[in-house]
Amino acid sequence: MTDSQLKTVVSLFSGIGGIEFGLSQHGFETIHFCEIDDLARRVLQTRFPSAERSKDVKRLRSLPDCDVLTAGFPCQDLSQAGSKSGITGGKSGLVARLFELLGRKARKRRPRFLLIENVPYMLRLGRGHAMIYLTAELERLGYDWAYRVVDARSFGLPQRRPRVLLLASREADPREVIFSDAHRERDLDGRPTDIARGSWYGFYWTEGSRGVGWTRDGVPPIKCGSTLGIASPPAIWQPKRDFAGTLHISDAERLQGFPEGWTDFAECGIEAKPSLRWRLVGNAVCTRMAAWIGSRLRHPAGNEVECHAFTDERWPNAAWGSGGKRYAVRVSTWAGNGEPPKLAEFLRHDLKPLSPRATHGFVSRAETCTNVVYARTFLDSLRRHAKRQERA
Repeated sequence: MTDSQLKTVVSLFSGIGGIEFGLSQHGFETIHFCEIDDLARRVLQTRFPSAERSKDVKRLRSLPDCDVLTAGFPCQDLSQAGSKSGITGGKSGLVARLFELLGRKARKRRPRFLLIENVPYMLRLGRGHAMIYLTAELERLGYDWAYRVVDARSFGLPQRRPRVLLLASREADPREVIFSDAHRERDLDGRPTDIARGSWYGFYWTEGSRGVGWTRDGVPPIKCGSTLGIASPPAIWQPKRDFAGTLHISDAERLQGFPEGWTDFAECGIEAKPSLRWRLVGNAVCTRMAAWIGSRLRHPAGNEVECHAFTDERWPNAAWGSGGKRYAVRVSTWAGNGEPPKLAEFLRHDLKPLSPRATHGFVSRAETCTNVVYARTFLDSLRRHAKRQERA
């Protein structure tokens, strides 16, 4: 079945339009964006010039009529590296505004579909309180729901970026979309003690004493950096060269599925520190995830999946629910069937060498770390990199 009647999108918490750019590849038109970040809103103005824009979801009086409502709401209170305040936190709690606005619309004028995106850690933070709240609100408003953790690498991007995609519908079965295309997951990462010949490795050079984001032939999730514009792009280690360097912003855009230069401040008429682009790119939604959703909204495929009812507080990686009942689903995170290319083949720009100070700092933290074991080969190689940079 092909659903050609789905056309219009309204976006809340829009960022730089990752969801909407992905949906646009399958004929969806975003008619309204709501985004509080001034720089992100300028990017939206450049990339989606015909759409209306508003600034603050708290001041939005009503939702324009649309077929699909999208909301990649703030993750700061739900992420493992964030405040862990939960769904009622000052940032992530803004999602309540989404349900308030939906509740103001007559039932028959509510969007046919809702697409919500956030981090997987919310499935277990606070015994799944965020999911309990989100799904209860959706059901109160007349929506059935289904969600799934999806890895961006399954769409051929060498960035390890798992995200929860939650799709709800008031008239269709969201399972036919969200559980489509379950492919075999690849074992790509290994451990920081496993070094494969010919591979490059992504890691968080600002860490060392805890999770380092170790990724073989890819990078860990791109982060937004600090609110002061201090960028913290992932580092990439090239064992054969004894070299470590940080990612270029243009390659970071491509790793999120955007065209290179999507956030170029000159193109967007923005006067600001270039390092602030990292905040925009790091907060974005991977466009290929949204493009996959758009494809399956057009052509629902369904998927025969194994499921069982669950009532405990441990929310699985995939589930669906209706009328107060919920069911865990056994389905892979590999929604796409892509094979991510090696970093050496994907990257177009030279890496910026990691400074001796940054390198020594990371190695020092790693040496005293008790919860992560690093390969001696890795740490010795970084020391040689630092010495060579000092001589240079």
